[in-house]
Amino acid sequence: MNFRETSDFLNHINEHTEQEIMSNMQDIKKHFRWIPWNFTKEYLSKILKIVDINVVLYELFKDEQRFSWWKEKIDFPENLKFGLEIEVADVPLDEFRCIFGSNAIVPIMNILGVPTDISNAVIQNSDFQKKNEFNKWIFSPEASTDESEASTPIMANNLYDLNQIVAICTLFKALNARLHGGTGLHINIGVDYLECNKKALENLLKIWGECEELFFKMANPEGEVIRVQANTMAVPIKENIQNFFEKDGSITLETEEDMERFLYQIQARNRLDRVIAWANIGPEYDLEWDLAYAKTDEEKFQIYHRYEEGIKKKEDEKSQVRWTSINFNHMEWNSDNAGRIEIRIFNSSLEPEIIFQDLELVGKIFEVSLKNAKNPNYKKDEFEKLFLRDVTETEKVNNLLNLLFDEDRQKDIFRKRWQSIRRKSEYKKYQSGIDTFER
Repeated sequence: MNFRETSDFLNHINEHTEQEIMSNMQDIKKHFRWIPWNFTKEYLSKILKIVDINVVLYELFKDEQRFSWWKEKIDFPENLKFGLEIEVADVPLDEFRCIFGSNAIVPIMNILGVPTDISNAVIQNSDFQKKNEFNKWIFSPEASTDESEASTPIMANNLYDLNQIVAICTLFKALNARLHGGTGLHINIGVDYLECNKKALENLLKIWGECEELFFKMANPEGEVIRVQANTMAVPIKENIQNFFEKDGSITLETEEDMERFLYQIQARNRLDRVIAWANIGPEYDLEWDLAYAKTDEEKFQIYHRYEEGIKKKEDEKSQVRWTSINFNHMEWNSDNAGRIEIRIFNSSLEPEIIFQDLELVGKIFEVSLKNAKNPNYKKDEFEKLFLRDVTETEKVNNLLNLLFDEDRQKDIFRKRWQSIRRKSEYKKYQSGIDTFER
């Protein structure tokens, strides 16, 4: 059937027999951009009065890509906790509510080949509102009405957790979820891994500040350039990091004000005008006017302080300081719950292998930062080479990969990613601060 014939068939679905419906199911499937939830409210309930739900779902999902068990842990520190935010388009939140709120999600997972224990871990442990609960799968809306985000529970490097990610990727693919210039993959790392070791945090910042443009180029699979919205949602902060160490020397995070100054210096100093321009905290703060006349760094920090105070008073407003390549806005350094550090540079992906490679990259940055802080001789030569100035970009890449990885297999993955897009024009706008190598 063509589009018009299929539409007419569905509009008169009650007039058809089970055999007629099933014989036309593939045309029904093609009629919609994804199956079956775009027509759930209008058609599926009518179909299910005639045809058994398991029969319908099997016909709709039998040809979709099946779950493939991830069999090995990744190269990621055992005691490092992480969480992911996987953004997708063309799967609005109300569709997810419909899927998980019906009796269909269990048979769908079964048809897709998801093992029962993995399927149950997702289905029985999910919610649709962010309530600062980190032990559930949270499905939430994004800025656009057709975009959604799946946030993982706090996870560790074990097969049970990794295969939940595989299951969600499998489900997204079966629903024909789409990725575009606005969808990202955010990796959140538990700060407690750093053991409140100030030197480890300084190492992390120095590695990031030295090689930020390389991380942008290594962030995605070979040939895939950085997403369009990264220029706004993952702003480079290399310039801020380097200025911080040149002027301040070391980190102090003893008080709430220390943390506020840290965020200003690292994430807002060179973009304060943009940060406050995005805010919706009311004309009484008059921040943009005052910033135009601020002359000293202290005056600008006080404007930032007023901005943060205004944000706290508006429950529906979030600080846009978090929209940087690496985000410390959720970190609470000296507390029982140290919070998390968020890395925002990655494009979204529904390929578990790519997601796990990205996790390995981030995990190694944290692992090396902590091990060197606890033992200055750990990769001492590699650390020193990382900060050489009179080197080519190729040499810089090699120095970075030698610091992070021991296996040539891993080095080759990220070297090939970088090599495939190193000269793409998309990366000119992500340059920030003083270049540390010749191009």
